[in-house]
Amino acid sequence: MQVVNSTPDSVTEAFTDIIFSLRGSSVMPGYAAPLWQALRASLPWLAEEPGAAIHPLARVSPGQSSLYLGRHSRLILRLPQHRVEEAFELCGRILEIGASVKIEVGDASLRPLRPAAVQHSPFVTLDNATEADFLVKAERRLSEIGIDCHMVCGKEHEMQGEESEGMLRGHSLMLHGLTRENSLRIQHAGLGAGRKLGCGVFVPHKAVAAVGAE
Repeated sequence: MQVVNSTPDSVTEAFTDIIFSLRGSSVMPGYAAPLWQALRASLPWLAEEPGAAIHPLARVSPGQSSLYLGRHSRLILRLPQHRVEEAFELCGRILEIGASVKIEVGDASLRPLRPAAVQHSPFVTLDNATEADFLVKAERRLSEIGIDCHMVCGKEHEMQGEESEGMLRGHSLMLHGLTRENSLRIQHAGLGAGRKLGCGVFVPHKAVAAVGAE
């Protein structure tokens, strides 16, 4: 087990990102729901763990009909500290993503959450709100958890949810002007539904302009 950025902090110790290497060829663009199903089958407790989240797969290369995995591709879970040892049980397992795709989970390392004034999520869904309502709802929900910041909304996207959900509609979202406490709070709490599908999961980001250009 490798620990990255292990600066002690009573807030960041609540949750951490667990980064797994991957071995495989490719996944389908709409992999989020099948990936969640495979992880739930492998780690049944994930379904009942409040606040647990699955990041979108990292460092995959888009193709015409597939997302290609390379040696730097990663699966990242955001979990409370007390689940870390159990999550390591994924190492060496084969995940069946849908009917025909299999990927092998490799070694794991830890990356504690870190504060940053700018946080970004590539997909936030808020009751399938239209663009006109999205920022209003986002501001309201942020206020409910005590976060005051500026927002930059990206273009609308769709993704396939679980069978009972159908298509989910959402936007990428940049939050900036966050205090240290609030930047950690949004990483812990997320925003909106679908955290197990990679929705509403925030990570530090450097460029505010990038989201508006999407």
